[in-house]
Amino acid sequence: MRPDGRLVFLVGDVTGKGMGAALLMSSFLASARVLYDSCADPADLSRRLGAMLHRTTDRRRFVTGVVGCLDTATGRLDYVNAGHPPPLLARGGGLRELESGGPPFGVLPEFPYTTLSTVIEPGETFALFTDGIPEAQKGEAMFDDAGVRAAVLEESGAADLATMRERLLARVDEFLAGSPRTDDITLLLMRRK
Repeated sequence: MRPDGRLVFLVGDVTGKGMGAALLMSSFLASARVLYDSCADPADLSRRLGAMLHRTTDRRRFVTGVVGCLDTATGRLDYVNAGHPPPLLARGGGLRELESGGPPFGVLPEFPYTTLSTVIEPGETFALFTDGIPEAQKGEAMFDDAGVRAAVLEESGAADLATMRERLLARVDEFLAGSPRTDDITLLLMRRK
């Protein structure tokens, strides 16, 4: 939370699994924490994170992610989506998908990310998640993007975000029907009152 009341957040997902991927994500997040205060614009923060990652990692490694800066008083959200599944905004039976703003972090040595903006309207729920949700797989079937959109839209009417989170994750587990998860899941929910 910045002194001006804006909330800065980052959700990322590194390629690969195991200790190497975990160390890369740890380093990436540490760099982001150092840069938060000096980069007021999500595009500038994204550009610097992408360049740092490109310089310090194997070319087969990258991080998808969303960097956001939310004005909690007005609901204005400035963000960059770097190759990540698009965040969703749901309210009253309607669903909006936020567009992407460039390639994953670390793919290119320099990329001029552009800050995109929207307003989270009163009563609207923001859902940001990693690909472990749409790519949940049972046999050949995947939960997929349509499954995520339907679940977020249907569950966004929950009285509180804890209930919504539980219901969304229960739907993924119900889809898997006992099949093991093959990827981790991160889910960030926010609702403007």
